[in-house]
Amino acid sequence: MSGYRSKNTAVSRGVTLNTLKDELYSLNMRLLLAMQHHNEEAQEDIRAQMAAVQAEIDQICSGVGLRH
Repeated sequence: MSGYRSKNTAVSRGVTLNTLKDELYSLNMRLLLAMQHHNEEAQEDIRAQMAAVQAEIDQICSGVGLRH
């Protein structure tokens, strides 16, 4: 389940801000669960995934308003 992202969404409509926000929310819930179970390895993996998703969100947000 690690690194899961629906391929159909990415292929048919592209990655949207809502998709990324939903993914970040899901990762946050997984992180909470890993913390409750004291799983340090899973926490590190999830945090890395969260950072990657947040970077994509930041990239999309920084591009808003640049089109003419």
